[in-house]
Amino acid sequence: MAQEISITRFHALGLELAMDKARALVTDLSQQYGLKHQWSGNNASVKHGLTGITGQLKVAEDELRVYVDLNFLQRALKGLIEAEINKVLDSALT
Repeated sequence: MAQEISITRFHALGLELAMDKARALVTDLSQQYGLKHQWSGNNASVKHGLTGITGQLKVAEDELRVYVDLNFLQRALKGLIEAEINKVLDSALT
């Protein structure tokens, strides 16, 4: 499946603080939305079992990248999903 959403957010937090915030964010979102997640180094993979939406979060020293794969039905909601991701990132990286 092709990546439907790709967001890069630059930050000045450094790797350690960015990882702390990313771990907290993924944990909170997993609990809130029933996501399954797995960390491998600085990368998290997430999946929503009911909808089939999958995503990756990649944390680096100066940037955070989010990739989301949508199924056919969720593509119609791409704008809303992307806006919500940006809102969550704004809140998490402050």
